Amino acid sequence: MVALTFDDGPHSKNTDDILNILSKYNAYATFFMLGSNAEKYPDVVKRVFDAGNEIGIHTWSHKELTKLSSDEIKKEVDNTASKIEKITGKRPTLVRPPYGSINENVKNTIDNPLILWNVDSLDWKSRDKEKIVPLVLNDVQDGDIILLHDIHSTTVPAVEEILKYLVENDYQVITVSQMLNAKGYDLTKTRVFYSARQ
Repeated sequence: MVALTFDDGPHSKNTDDILNILSKYNAYATFFMLGSNAEKYPDVVKRVFDAGNEIGIHTWSHKELTKLSSDEIKKEVDNTASKIEKITGKRPTLVRPPYGSINENVKNTIDNPLILWNVDSLDWKSRDKEKIVPLVLNDVQDGDIILLHDIHSTTVPAVEEILKYLVENDYQVITVSQMLNAKGYDLTKTRVFYSARQ
């Protein structure tokens, strides 16, 4: 089993396209959303949630949390959680710090599990399906957390290829929480996750 994760959305068209691909392969993902984008596209947030995917917190405005005070960190996280809860009726519990940037203050301030990644598609950098797909699939293993971004249109065709490969090779593609729970991790305890094989 592996977890596909998408950062920085939702995006009106790309996120919808990714939802269609996930549905086609009977797969689920975790979308770490920016509060500012969730406010812009509440209908997309609702569709992500209603399709059985997981929504996580990616802060309100993508600030580097290690440079903020505890109060500022709480505001970035809580405002996003409240906005998503208002749209979906469920308060998100997982947090992905922008840039994967954490320190002791971030860990002590945020009570939720901090979800990072161990497979980086670098899709934001290359914007090229031919580079994204091999970066993800060359070393994919059971328990991986894969980082993608649903704000880039070039990620969409890459997701199709990645999912096709994973499903053909008998990987279950599920949400971060489902995978960590299945592997026996306790998500009620604050800790940092890079994968489910740590």
